[in-house]
Amino acid sequence: MTINLRLIIGFAVILFMMVVLTVISIHRVNFIDSTISEITDVNSVKQRYAINFRGSVHDRAIAVRDVVFSRANNELNKEIELINKLDAFYQESASSMNGMLSSSDSFTAEEKSIYAKINEIEKKTLPLITQIINAQKSGDVEAANKILLDQARPLFVDWLATINQFIDYQEVVNQQATKEVRLVASSFQNWMVSLTAIAIILGLLTAYRIITQIRDAVGGDPQQAAKVVARISKGDLTGEINSCCPDSMMASVSVMQQQLKSTVNSIIHSSGELSDRAISVTAGSLQALTAADKQVTETTQAKNSLQSMSDSVHSISETVKQTEDNSKTTVDLSQRGRSAVQNVATEIEKISDTVKGTVSQVNVLQERTREIGEIINVIRSISDQTNLLALNAAIEAARAGETGRGFAVVADEVRQLAIRTGDATGEIESMIKQVQQDTQASVTAMETTVPQVENGLTLTREANELLNDIQRQADDSLAKVLEVVSATNEQVAIISDVSGSMEDITVMSQETSETLKNNVTQAELLENLSKTLKKDTDYFTVN
Repeated sequence: MTINLRLIIGFAVILFMMVVLTVISIHRVNFIDSTISEITDVNSVKQRYAINFRGSVHDRAIAVRDVVFSRANNELNKEIELINKLDAFYQESASSMNGMLSSSDSFTAEEKSIYAKINEIEKKTLPLITQIINAQKSGDVEAANKILLDQARPLFVDWLATINQFIDYQEVVNQQATKEVRLVASSFQNWMVSLTAIAIILGLLTAYRIITQIRDAVGGDPQQAAKVVARISKGDLTGEINSCCPDSMMASVSVMQQQLKSTVNSIIHSSGELSDRAISVTAGSLQALTAADKQVTETTQAKNSLQSMSDSVHSISETVKQTEDNSKTTVDLSQRGRSAVQNVATEIEKISDTVKGTVSQVNVLQERTREIGEIINVIRSISDQTNLLALNAAIEAARAGETGRGFAVVADEVRQLAIRTGDATGEIESMIKQVQQDTQASVTAMETTVPQVENGLTLTREANELLNDIQRQADDSLAKVLEVVSATNEQVAIISDVSGSMEDITVMSQETSETLKNNVTQAELLENLSKTLKKDTDYFTVN
């Protein structure tokens, strides 16, 4: 059970007793108040009205007697006026009494019976008073006296006795109510004393129980516990803690102080070692970082050298590949050249044969052109004769006049045709002569070309032999170039692998350098952390 709950229960018990005491007090006070109110506001009022009744009746009885004994009218009138005033005073109290009777249930059955009897006697007495006054006014003193003595006097005695009965009844009721009030007040006092004593006893028991439980829970005085906790909160772990209970807070604080002292000592020792280790790690990381930076520089230089070597080998490889291509091209060209030379030799042989045949054909062509020249001469002769005939026809047409005009036109056309034929024949003749000259030149050139073609054929055969030798040398060169290309490719691959490895080494060296830089930073942070930890642990006093 927590201290708060215990305090709540303790104060709840005390408050419950106070509530019970208050409720009983309110109930008793209300009873006393209502009883006193009934005595003062009801019973005493009714008793007051009854006393008023008695005074009025008593004084009216004396006044009625004085009416009978009066000697003069003024004395009679004076007594009658007094009787009327007393009756009015009686009626005023009776009216108030009737109002109380009709407005509340404060009248008991006995009171109602007594009050009814009073009213009944009043009704009987008032007419007798009127009769006595009237008899006295009429001078019948004997009759008035007789009525007074025989009838009115017993009724007045009975009326007063009944009113006194009502007054005595109210006195008895008030006495009973007073007795009850005194009894309630006396019992209320006893209740108050008893409940207050019980509340005090329960409060003391509860307080003692709560104090005991708090002491058992805290392990001592709460102020002392507060001082101990405040001292520990300030970092002082050297003080001694005394506890009355092994399971109390002070005992737990004592155990906590010992454990905290041990922990702080361990932290102080560890922070010192941590600081030393951090300094050592920082120094080692700086050395490793320097070595890593140097390794990065050297690997970078080696990588650049291998890259230059790789570029050179690549250039050589490209040159060798070009040489290989050129060798292949040379072989191909030599093969094609040999084939071409062979074809040339074959064609030259064909050309030689063709030239020889052409010489024969040209000779025949020369003969045919000579024959064509003779035919052209014949055509020229015919053209001259046709021109002459056309001229004669024109002359004849001119002689014939109009009838020969159509013939003249035909003769003119024939003449024009003969002229064009002559011109064409001249041109053909010129062409034939030119052809004859060209043919003769061709024959001469052909006759000169035949020995040259035969000489070219001989040279072509020699060139074919040389090309065969070139092809054999090109094949041998191509085989050696292929060997060089293969070796160069292997060298390029090896250099590429080495360059890749160096690239990986460079990347790894850079990563190592970055890692070492991070390690240096972390070591510095660790050193700062150890200093902070040392500073924090200095807050505690353990020795």
